[in-house]
Amino acid sequence: MSPRSPLTQHEKERIYQGKLAGRKLADLAQAVGCSYECARKWWRVGRKHGEAGLRAPRVHRAKTGALSQFDQELVTEAMRLKKAHPGWGADRVRIELAQTEALSGLTLPSRSRLAAFFKERCPECLARHQPRPPAPAQPLPASGVQEVWQLDSQENIRLQDGTIATVCSVRDPVGAAMIASQAFAVQTPRHWRKLTWTEIRGVLRQGFAEWSTLPEAVLTDNELVQAGNPHDRFPARLTLWLAGLGIQHRFIRPGCPTDQPQVERNHRTLANWTQDASGLASLADLQQALDRERVQYNGYFPAQASNCQRQPPLQAHPQLLEPRRPYSLEQELALFDLQRVFDFLAVFRFRRKVQQTTAHISLDDQSYCLSRWRLRQYQLRTVQVRMDPQTHQWVVFTDENHPEELLRLVPRNLDVPSLTGLEPVPISLAQPIQLLLPFWLPAPGVRLL
Repeated sequence: MSPRSPLTQHEKERIYQGKLAGRKLADLAQAVGCSYECARKWWRVGRKHGEAGLRAPRVHRAKTGALSQFDQELVTEAMRLKKAHPGWGADRVRIELAQTEALSGLTLPSRSRLAAFFKERCPECLARHQPRPPAPAQPLPASGVQEVWQLDSQENIRLQDGTIATVCSVRDPVGAAMIASQAFAVQTPRHWRKLTWTEIRGVLRQGFAEWSTLPEAVLTDNELVQAGNPHDRFPARLTLWLAGLGIQHRFIRPGCPTDQPQVERNHRTLANWTQDASGLASLADLQQALDRERVQYNGYFPAQASNCQRQPPLQAHPQLLEPRRPYSLEQELALFDLQRVFDFLAVFRFRRKVQQTTAHISLDDQSYCLSRWRLRQYQLRTVQVRMDPQTHQWVVFTDENHPEELLRLVPRNLDVPSLTGLEPVPISLAQPIQLLLPFWLPAPGVRLL
């Protein structure tokens, strides 16, 4: 049934007079064509105020709002404070209202009421919250042995001789093997330090050499030395070294150490086996215990991790001894391809601020002078930088959408010795070189002249 229009003045009086005459409200409602509740409402209005009440204009409800039930002087003062101090939140405004003498004795609104009031009456004064970036995806799990190695460090190990040590460990999550573990003395005059990237490179190199293989990827956390500056997209030196060897550097999600639980559990196992009175005597004793227990675990311990079913990792996963990508320390320079590094850097675009007084930019902890570039002509405070993988040069340009090349820079510390720590051995022409040529025999019937 569609709703009818409001009752007319005559219909209201008819209901009132009919009820006074003794008629039932149900009959009166049916007579005027309204609901029983509507007829009862107007009978009660007439009974209370008489026929004059039936002719009174309709009374509307009071306007609603977040602070409609509070004193108007308090509402006005809250609005004034918020507009005068846009950076103040509801809690700060409430403190100021409580300390205002003119408002003493008045009931103050709650924080949530004030926040709703500001959102309702002065949304332009509210802070504009940037949406959170999407959470990084969880690292892809390894599907085979020697595919992904997990690397992490256990810090602040106190030795009996006063040394503070850090143990850097590498673990194969699928094969359950302890790939490498190396202890470093990290005490400083004031406290202790983090490992350097060259020390971490040495631990990985030890694992490469001992297992005679290169993995497809290395998974680490997001510490500065491993992931680089979080406010700058430039890759860390460790990442560039791995890229030159054709190894992908993966990272766990920030604040999610459970993304690499195997190496985290590895710390506890090694700590239980090595950090006793003999293992904690000195750094050499700790390293000796680490080497001994790692051999025991890989070859003899009835492990339950990674489907070992209480078999030693090397017995449960014999493919651990099969190199995935053969490696030896003597071959590293041959395996390291600097072109991979330049190709890897070519996918990045770096935004750099130009020092207006000295015309310098910073890139990979190196300062490059742009004095040859006519800076005053452009009056730019920032430039874009990318790597040209063909010429191996940094290309400085103005804007990504409309790139105008300004100049090119020769990169520094992006060479084989800087990234690998190994010096190429030059070939001396003074030494005789034996060339092995294939022995060729003429075809039958061919005569040599």
